[in-house]
Amino acid sequence: MPTKLQPTSSRREDTTRSWWTPVAGLLAAGLVTALVACGGGGGGSAGVGTGGTGSFAVGTISGFGSIIVNGVRYDDSGADIFDDDDNDSNSSALAIGQVVEIRGSVNSDGLTGTASSIAYYSALKGPVTAVNVGAGTVTVFGQVVNVTATTLFDDVSGLAALAVGNVIEVYGLPDAGGAIKATRIELEATTISGFGGDYRLRGVVSGLVATSPGQRFSVGTVTVQTDGDTSIDGAIADGVFVSVRLDKTAIAANTYTAERVKVRNRVYASGVNEAEIEGLISEFTSSSAPFKVNGYPVQLDTTVTYEDGAVGNLANGVRIEAKGVVTSGVLVARKVEFEDDDNDGGDDGSDAPYEFDGVAACSTTPCGSPTGSIVVRGVTVQYDANTRFEDGLTTATLNGARVEVKAIAQSGSGGTTLLATRIELDD
Repeated sequence: MPTKLQPTSSRREDTTRSWWTPVAGLLAAGLVTALVACGGGGGGSAGVGTGGTGSFAVGTISGFGSIIVNGVRYDDSGADIFDDDDNDSNSSALAIGQVVEIRGSVNSDGLTGTASSIAYYSALKGPVTAVNVGAGTVTVFGQVVNVTATTLFDDVSGLAALAVGNVIEVYGLPDAGGAIKATRIELEATTISGFGGDYRLRGVVSGLVATSPGQRFSVGTVTVQTDGDTSIDGAIADGVFVSVRLDKTAIAANTYTAERVKVRNRVYASGVNEAEIEGLISEFTSSSAPFKVNGYPVQLDTTVTYEDGAVGNLANGVRIEAKGVVTSGVLVARKVEFEDDDNDGGDDGSDAPYEFDGVAACSTTPCGSPTGSIVVRGVTVQYDANTRFEDGLTTATLNGARVEVKAIAQSGSGGTTLLATRIELDD
């Protein structure tokens, strides 16, 4: 059965990448402080890491060893882990493709760091109302979800296997129009009647009106009704970003009663000095003006450098990682990396999108065979004749070796499996 792309609860180890350097040549204070941040993030305000330097990262999990986000390996052995309801969770709940917010510190090497807290959350959970394989989209709650080559599937083989009436949970990156670029899709139930949980969604409040006994507003295409039993955290207003937990029984067409509404302001706390934000660009007008990435305020530094793109590639809807120092509540980006959705390993297998570091253990197929699989950090990874082995490694010497594995996603009958493009010794 295909792996669920999750680590076991015993998965723990040092990880991270540090890249932050002091900011030089900040833009004029008027440009920086004029930006007004709004919208919502994951858990609350960002925390402070070791040594008095707080770091904050938003991105998708691309590997374990301990946890790899935006290419940085974070040691999560002492991290507090929270779910979308801000309840305590643990590392076994983390999975490849989930969107997370990490607070802690990043080391001076730019490659490692320590997470003090990790919050994971999905973009929405609800019934499928349309599937368009040709366009690469699935619609949930009337909200369009874009599927790419690197979208991971759990308990369903892929987009073509989804059907109207399925209940799915979608992790991904929202754009300004409410559409979501999916990084992970989990099948929760094949029918609405067979689903025993609550629906969820995140987005910007619009059309707020006061009703009795509660409030009514829209998030995307969904109408939300609150009542006396709704738990409300924060002041609901047009333009704020919220996470909503909904009763699954509709009270009218695409209208649901909220069990919980939480306002989540996407701002940097005063203790955060450094940040790295992955997401889609919005509110972009020019490279000299402030804009947002995944709802967080960003301003380009005068010395910004670009990777896999150039300043002319910046536009609304483009997926990037912005890295830099937080000043006056704005991320002043010293580096911008353009992200793509390629699901390949490049010429030597090293550019595959997923990475796992740890001790390899042979699974049911003997590692001496030309094809087989290994378990690294609780994740099963297959290999075949096209897998590139480095540092003298062979299939016969895999078992017990400490390795770094690069992998791509491939469809299986029960979800996404991982195929190694490159396996080398982890030094």
